[in-house]
Amino acid sequence: MNKLIRIGTLCVASFVTTSVLAQSPYSDPNNKQGWTLNKEVSDEFNGASIDKDKWIVQGENDHYENNFKGRAPSQFVPHAVDVKNGHLVITTRWEPDFKFLKGQHKGYKYENITTGAIITKQKFKTGYMEIKCKPADAPLSSAFWFTGKGGELDLFEIFGKYPKDKHVEKLYHTSFHDWGKDRKDPLYGKTSWDNKAQLPYRLAADYHVYGCEWGEDFLKLYIDGQLIRCVTKEELGDKWVMNNEQKVWVDNEVFPWKVNPKKEDITEKGVEFLVDYVRVWQRKPSSDVSCEIHENVLENADFDNGLENWDIEGKVKLVNAKGKNEAGMNYIKLGAGKESTISRTVKLKPNTTYVLSASARAPMTNMKDIWQNGWLGVKAFGKKGQQPIIKYFKNEWYRQSIVFTTGQFANQTYIYFTNKWQKKEVHVDYFELTEVEAAPEVLDGK
Repeated sequence: MNKLIRIGTLCVASFVTTSVLAQSPYSDPNNKQGWTLNKEVSDEFNGASIDKDKWIVQGENDHYENNFKGRAPSQFVPHAVDVKNGHLVITTRWEPDFKFLKGQHKGYKYENITTGAIITKQKFKTGYMEIKCKPADAPLSSAFWFTGKGGELDLFEIFGKYPKDKHVEKLYHTSFHDWGKDRKDPLYGKTSWDNKAQLPYRLAADYHVYGCEWGEDFLKLYIDGQLIRCVTKEELGDKWVMNNEQKVWVDNEVFPWKVNPKKEDITEKGVEFLVDYVRVWQRKPSSDVSCEIHENVLENADFDNGLENWDIEGKVKLVNAKGKNEAGMNYIKLGAGKESTISRTVKLKPNTTYVLSASARAPMTNMKDIWQNGWLGVKAFGKKGQQPIIKYFKNEWYRQSIVFTTGQFANQTYIYFTNKWQKKEVHVDYFELTEVEAAPEVLDGK
């Protein structure tokens, strides 16, 4: 079966055939890097049912890989997993009459909601992992992730709907979890590193291609063939967890402490996570592979020259102390009690995709019951109605991003960081604005 598929990119849409893409990652369609498809952990889902020689279906024959039975109140069940019309379909249903497991998971009992998960039987180490999918358009998480000894990589956990904050519905969230610590360690299994990039569209509204390259000492993140982040093992230090072989997971989960679906949130037929394919390519290690250095178009991004090139409003103070940028000696404090903003207008190219990033912290947040926020934002870049923002709330320095594409006639944009909506103290350091290379063209079917 040769499926004609539409890939939504940040800039353009391309029509390509499965036979072309199966040979190469979408980010390297001409296979310049010599990729070979690992068929043991890849699947086109073209059969009449799930390939049991390749996949474990959670809950089948009462077997649960890693003893993970689902994130309560939802439970993994075999009948939630199906293959239809060349797609993997994982359906989450409201089924209060289902005979749920006894006991609890993280303080919640299994009830009302059935969902599904599949895991590869084989493992792999390093490579390029890619999925073309449409997440479930509901208040739950559709996920593509990998587990192995000591570590976990969640390429994404996408909330199709998130009533408390609609911006979350546009969030491409990637994270590492550290399972290598002692079980008594409070950081056991916790997030050791994450990357949040807000995209200019709701992720559950359409199909997109999510990819990452996992090397021995780096990780690259892609959306629709475009590189949006590269991080190195050296940069992360002991936060790096990808040292061993991994299995592939695809599932729907409920996160009740974030948003707990009710009956009216799940349609009568259920909500579907649709997966066109899962592909993993591998190649011989190459010594010339590393994180590309994209030019930061912002001058004085780390405030080494004080507030030069920046505009300020409200209680904005330059602090002469080490911030996120270890090499720098200044950061910005937005004081509590007044609306405060640091901003600037930047010249940009039309019809071009950029990634805007900043590192920030909310020092008064205690990560328990006191949560204070700051916001990174961009506007006036030639796209009507788009004014993307992303919220910061942690009490330690961390980086987040916004991906946006300028309009046809745009030649500048306005970027800012503010405490406007809460007027609490927040710190910011090292802004970065980089141009994203256009998605590569495919040899056939252009």
